[in-house]
Amino acid sequence: MTPARLIARQSLSGLTRDRSVLILIAFFAAMVLVTAWLGWSATNTVDAIYVDAATYLAASGQPVPPNPVSQSAPLAVLRNLGVYISLIGAFGSIVIGQLLIETDRRAGTLPLIGARPFERSDLALGKMRAMVTATGAMMAVAAVISVAMLFTIPSLVVRPGDLLRLALFLVAGWAYITIFGFVALGAAARMPATASGLIAATVVWLVVTFVLPELTANVHPTAAINPVSTLATTPDSVFFHLMSRVLGPLSLAEGFAWASGDLLSFLPDGLAPRGPVPPAVALPVALILAGLFAAHSSAKLDLNAGGPDA
Repeated sequence: MTPARLIARQSLSGLTRDRSVLILIAFFAAMVLVTAWLGWSATNTVDAIYVDAATYLAASGQPVPPNPVSQSAPLAVLRNLGVYISLIGAFGSIVIGQLLIETDRRAGTLPLIGARPFERSDLALGKMRAMVTATGAMMAVAAVISVAMLFTIPSLVVRPGDLLRLALFLVAGWAYITIFGFVALGAAARMPATASGLIAATVVWLVVTFVLPELTANVHPTAAINPVSTLATTPDSVFFHLMSRVLGPLSLAEGFAWASGDLLSFLPDGLAPRGPVPPAVALPVALILAGLFAAHSSAKLDLNAGGPDA
């Protein structure tokens, strides 16, 4: 077993024993279940109304229109899933990134790790591998619940292409929340104060989620969590058009919302992403930059500090 893999296993073992992480993941799974149930309930309600209306129209000798459920994209019933990924998923990732460093620091195991024949790069790679595995597990939970919900709605016709688009959406969601996890991991490694990484990464997340959309498209904070309101067009103003082009690539929340709407097929027709850089480029670049920050910070981590009084 390589040193990096050993560190990753040790870090994941610590996460599974932390109740706060388990509570966050359970809460995330519960919210995904709520989203799935709401989509299932709304779709079945429309379907039941259509069946009654079709029976009445057929008995009256009138033409029966097509079922509106079959006329819409099946993945659109999951439109609220992006909200919970960008809010609860991202915050859970931030907590995990903080704990990957803080748990070892508070337990006094950093000096023990430093005494082993590990390279600093092994430590950084191990922590990042644990981060990627933890966020991947969260997206796997969302995938299982989403697929199960899609196949329990009889009126929905789910094709292989729809499952591919759902997989791409979940990969985009994984990349989005992992960005903030890497930021928290790097900030916790650089700042030894308790919960400093958590606070720093949360500030970054708040700016990305609420401040940048307001500057680029006048999307108010109360509307920033709405999967449809976030996709509003840029106001016809010189200021907003300029901010949209300059800050659009940095507004990752809007980029993820646009990608969600495109992949889940509820994107308004003709709506282009903000800024000259499309989300398919901006999200991977942000993930790489956040990963480099986490790797460099973890490699510079002070292994002599730690203990209950740290």
